[in-house]
Amino acid sequence: MRLFVTGANGGIGRQVVFRALLSGHRVTAFVRRAEGLPPDPRLTVVTGAVADEPDAVRKAVPGHDAVICALGNPLWLKGRKGPAIVARATGHLVAAMRNGEVERIVMPLAWGAGASRRGASPLVRTATRVFIRRDYRDFDAAERMLEESELNWTVAYFGALTDASAGAHWSASAEIRTPANLAISRADVAQFLLTAAEHNAFARARAVLSGPSGDRKGAVPR
Repeated sequence: MRLFVTGANGGIGRQVVFRALLSGHRVTAFVRRAEGLPPDPRLTVVTGAVADEPDAVRKAVPGHDAVICALGNPLWLKGRKGPAIVARATGHLVAAMRNGEVERIVMPLAWGAGASRRGASPLVRTATRVFIRRDYRDFDAAERMLEESELNWTVAYFGALTDASAGAHWSASAEIRTPANLAISRADVAQFLLTAAEHNAFARARAVLSGPSGDRKGAVPR
């Protein structure tokens, strides 16, 4: 496949690129900075900002089989400053995909965003509406854009991200309820995104990702 990956320099995005190349796919990584990506003849790096450069996105997207959007917002709870960008970036991707006749897009969103809020605990619902409402409003808007588009989209909800190695015991469910284990590695999230793109799994649907039992080391709430 020819895959277009945004957020390819982030924790999940790098794992997506690594696994896609390992599987023999050709990858276009659309990133602000090219440093840190592996040299590979099947990897094309295009520099640009998805949220701020719609013309560059529109030129780069055509010719791909699927888009994997691994973008995230700066974590202001951890002292990182910056605007919320996921919804704006999603809008530019949707427009570019329509223009370039690319139908498939897969995107991870934090648990408690969009339709997953109805399955979240009262504590998570309160947090998303009070303490981190800026980011969750942004995630909600991104999900609505996908749902209202004519694209073949998949949204994957994840909980607390870890740096653990990829495992075989994580799961993906169509049932919108709190994951059995919120802690899941970035590698496992990336594997789901890639598999969903490859096999058209959860087409125009949502998946809830659950980590393997006991995998809580290094968990970072997102």
